[in-house]
Amino acid sequence: MNRLLIASLDRFGPLRDGVRDSLMSCSQTVEHIEAGQRILAAGARSRLRLLARGLAVRQHILPDGGRQILGIATPGDLIDLSGLYVGADHEVQALGLCEVRKTTTQELRAMLKAHPNLLAALCRAVLTEARQQRIWMIGLGRRSALARTANLFCEVYWRQQVLNLAANGRCDFPALQADLADALGLSVVHIHRVLRALRDDGLASLRNGVLQINDWDGLASLGAFDAERLRPQQDLSELAAAPRPERA
Repeated sequence: MNRLLIASLDRFGPLRDGVRDSLMSCSQTVEHIEAGQRILAAGARSRLRLLARGLAVRQHILPDGGRQILGIATPGDLIDLSGLYVGADHEVQALGLCEVRKTTTQELRAMLKAHPNLLAALCRAVLTEARQQRIWMIGLGRRSALARTANLFCEVYWRQQVLNLAANGRCDFPALQADLADALGLSVVHIHRVLRALRDDGLASLRNGVLQINDWDGLASLGAFDAERLRPQQDLSELAAAPRPERA
């Protein structure tokens, strides 16, 4: 069961053998969370919570009850990195049915103390998440409503496609129009108009929790989508120095 955790972290590695052994032997409990339920509360400490199935949103709830969605989490994402050394400054909520795996805070602290290589990988994961957050901010501030929505659809599809969870322009995206509005800084009425425009232009549609992209090139061009900005950050010098597997 811990192999998914190792694969997730190795994207920011490479991880050393000792780290892999520790991750393989650490405890993992499994939780199943229904759509709309909270996965991570603000203030929670990291327990290497790994989203194994489903989609979730990172969000901040305002004092008046308003909500700003900060990003989308897909399977393989560690969703509590903001709680590594301080309490998380936002919460995470399930979009659909989710499966989350987590270890204990004590085991995580012991592994970080014993393995600087693990800490380095987690730091690169945090930096990758921060870069994605800046891209999200640029979209909110400088893109039109159509471009924001197109970029989001491209991101959701691309991130699932690399996991073999999307094909032929279709993927799961159980988001309501209210979710899109809170993610893109728009009203529900405006989102309704944008979705209709994307559908009428033959670019994409969202219906019954399924995202259908009919014209990837057109949608990516409209949203100025750049997949390279979503890829995990790595230390190229460490990758070059890492031993290569022997050929049979």
